[in-house]
Amino acid sequence: MQETNVSTKSTGESPFKPEYDEYLAEYPGRGSLKIQVSVARDAFPVEGVFVEVFSVVNGTRYLLYSDTTDSSGIVNEIVLPTLPASSSQSPENAGKGEAEYFVSAFHPAFKEVTDCPVKVLDHIETILPVTLTPSAGSTEAQ
Repeated sequence: MQETNVSTKSTGESPFKPEYDEYLAEYPGRGSLKIQVSVARDAFPVEGVFVEVFSVVNGTRYLLYSDTTDSSGIVNEIVLPTLPASSSQSPENAGKGEAEYFVSAFHPAFKEVTDCPVKVLDHIETILPVTLTPSAGSTEAQ
């Protein structure tokens, strides 16, 4: 099995199958993702939001990472496969898309956010802000 530095803190099915190994070979770079969850027009962070990061490889959805936000509303240092930075200078990679992932966020006091797309680039920390909307009848003030 190929050794990687990809985040695998996952509660779902392991992504490390032949299809995913092929994906890792196509996307040998590594970038990081930071997710910031808040409410009230980004005024207040939300702690305890369950966050999942997915990838779709050959039509199959793989759960790559799951965690809950800290007191600052953040899930940090999620390392994901990307195209290497040098690939933008290579004609062989013309038309090959950037690594795209999908983020979902769940908390009982808020409406869920599902399949929010985010692109991750090699050696770059991508910050994805996620704004939650209180559920109808929610009395939780965050």
